[in-house]
Amino acid sequence: MVNLSLYLVTDSTPAILKGRDLCTVVEEALKGGVTVVQYRDKTSDTGVLVETARKLHNLCQSYGVPLLINDRVDVAVAVGAEGVHLGQDDMSWSIATTVS
Repeated sequence: MVNLSLYLVTDSTPAILKGRDLCTVVEEALKGGVTVVQYRDKTSDTGVLVETARKLHNLCQSYGVPLLINDRVDVAVAVGAEGVHLGQDDMSWSIATTVS
């Protein structure tokens, strides 16, 4: 059972991060009790997404917290994330469940 009591959705935009490293920000949130992390990045290319997601997944695993990837089933599969967040305009659930 996933504990959804403190669900963090990341934002990689410079205006939000203000020069801070995303992984450092996420680790601080994990130390503060975050129970689920959703990695959301709508602008980076696939290579950057996979690299960052891999770092985040390792970090989340060290705290026993699941990592969800926003929109990108391929990135979630590549890093072994615990799940994917799919919005109304994203890939359908029925198609996403066939990707491995």
